Amino acid sequence: MNTEGKSFDVVNGPSKDRLIDAFKYAYSKQTQISVKFSVVLSYTAPKDDPSCVRLIMLIDDFHIVSLQHENGSGHSFIVEGYCQASLHSGTTQLEPYDYNMYYNAKTRKGTIEFRAKA
Repeated sequence: MNTEGKSFDVVNGPSKDRLIDAFKYAYSKQTQISVKFSVVLSYTAPKDDPSCVRLIMLIDDFHIVSLQHENGSGHSFIVEGYCQASLHSGTTQLEPYDYNMYYNAKTRKGTIEFRAKA
């Protein structure tokens, strides 16, 4: 399954303050601010089905290198960076990816798209 260029749902993530701090210290050697996002790899049924179960993607080592407000709400952001992820079910092997994400820090939801790191 080719997952590159496909959007995935973000169903949980950091607060606005943590997001901004992670960006602020992205290149600091003294301070590391880790952030975690829960990204859905797939669903077992349609999302609105009560029996639907989310399969969460294995992701580690999120780095935020670009952060911009998406609109005037103060809660929506366009986030760019890189991470280690396993985009295929059944494997725990992490590979490097760049990502672009829309993220709402108030609802802690969004969408993310991965690109193989060059």
